[in-house]
Amino acid sequence: MRRLYMFGNTFLFNGNTMISVISKHMLSRSFSEINFTFKPLDWFDQNVGGLKFGLYIHVPFCKMFCSFCPFYKVLYDEKLRRKYLEAVKREIEKRGLKGKASWLYIGGGTPNLLKAEEICEILSCLKEFVEIDEAGMEGNPFEFTPEYLEKISDAGIAKISMGVETFQSGSLKAVKRAKAGERLIEKVVGEAQRLGISVNVDLMVGLPQQNLEGCLKDAETIVNIGPDQVTIYPYLIISGVEAEPGMDSQSMFTVIESAWNIFRKHGYRRDSVWVFSKSHKIYDSAKDEPVCDYFGLGPAAFSTCGNIQTVNPPIEIYLQMVNNDKRLAFHTELDGKAKVWRVFAHELYKLQLDPKVCSKMPLNIKMVLQVLRMTGYVKGFTVTDKGRYLVHEITKTVVETLPFPLSNPKRIENYGEYVESLKKVGALKV
Repeated sequence: MRRLYMFGNTFLFNGNTMISVISKHMLSRSFSEINFTFKPLDWFDQNVGGLKFGLYIHVPFCKMFCSFCPFYKVLYDEKLRRKYLEAVKREIEKRGLKGKASWLYIGGGTPNLLKAEEICEILSCLKEFVEIDEAGMEGNPFEFTPEYLEKISDAGIAKISMGVETFQSGSLKAVKRAKAGERLIEKVVGEAQRLGISVNVDLMVGLPQQNLEGCLKDAETIVNIGPDQVTIYPYLIISGVEAEPGMDSQSMFTVIESAWNIFRKHGYRRDSVWVFSKSHKIYDSAKDEPVCDYFGLGPAAFSTCGNIQTVNPPIEIYLQMVNNDKRLAFHTELDGKAKVWRVFAHELYKLQLDPKVCSKMPLNIKMVLQVLRMTGYVKGFTVTDKGRYLVHEITKTVVETLPFPLSNPKRIENYGEYVESLKKVGALKV
């Protein structure tokens, strides 16, 4: 049994802190109260033209399903891909987009299973309605050929992200992921950078059969290749994830901190608790999406405008609704408490809090910040070395408790009506 100590005005658990436990509990409770209603909506109910906003396009296709991935995906199919392409262009035309988007990110799934020409078509369609400040996409390194990279670069894609996860064959096999070798990653990074495309590489810690030595070997391999940015994610337990983690959260954090020692020796700086870069900052969804209004396009795409959040339906319903000009989506109104905790978690994630944002926080959040200062986790507005584990735990909690209605039926208040919609389009056998 853990012993409880009194230290000043703060209770500390031997091996963990009360403030960490309380913060995680409050975040989990706030997000656990978010439920969605599946219902018809107007196409234009989230018009944020003229304000700061982002754009997200979800491409759901995968050739195989990795067991650590919680995101909506369907098996790649040529006919379905063509139907998707036409539908997403029609959705763009219907959504009433206007103004200037500060970012566009194309995620998945595996977005580069679309042909480069099809990515260009989508971008061209978007640019009829909005200006796009920065555009990026993720993809499988096997599909980022020199020809593909050149075409998307010409179309305005300036940033790409690739999920390497690890070079350890045993761990990749355990999560049903194909191995992208060092030479392939080196080739893609080199070609992209030659074209002026910034490159992020994702690594993951906590996969089955991983250990500290293997993870640090991955980090050494990546920094020798030299992408512009490396993001190291801990293994996240989210609804829809099949495989069990190979490490506990503390061990994952230890790996990330040890990798940071390698990165900084090679000229990388720390942009957030999990992100390390050596050039200008490239897209980091964990920093932008929680606090910035954005439009989501494509099946299962999230949209957020103020306190309203919507999620597009799965591809079968999505195709039908676009073709029939009748929008259907999961809809919720975010509780103010959940939103403010999410903003605070976002500030901590950056490791450098914005004084203006903090000054607008409610009293209870300001009190938490004061306790973090008293206990040495934050100095002024900077998260200390001591405080990084707390931020790691808080960020994990935020991501792991985000509501994903498509993979978690408990989040859908009128689940029966949603099931009937699935039956009507043949997505569910009666």
